[in-house]
Amino acid sequence: MNGCAACAELAVRRDEARARYDRSAETDANVLLRHHQRREHTAAPRPRSRRVFRYVPYVIAQDATAEPEYEARCVSGDETECGAESGVHSDPAAVEEWQRRHTQETRHLRYRRSFGDYSVLEPLEEVPS
Repeated sequence: MNGCAACAELAVRRDEARARYDRSAETDANVLLRHHQRREHTAAPRPRSRRVFRYVPYVIAQDATAEPEYEARCVSGDETECGAESGVHSDPAAVEEWQRRHTQETRHLRYRRSFGDYSVLEPLEEVPS
């Protein structure tokens, strides 16, 4: 603030730190200047707001409205993987059948299987408002 010796001194400290490329001292001066200005140059101090955090226990459950997805990819091969894929199916039996047929055709025996589903978090019990 204009005419305040403390503000002027802190501004000089900040400018000197900036000239020395001393970012730590510059930050310190800025923080001290802000604290001083809030304490000495604010008409009414701002009331501190309080926040209340509540722990709410949740259960992770499979989303019954979405079907899970199954798929497999052939990773057999000496130098490189075969890379053949079953595609995405909603039934694991379809993927297993694809693996059997692929093995019959190619004699490949190693697959990477993937399963995907959707989940939802549900409160363990009702929480009072």
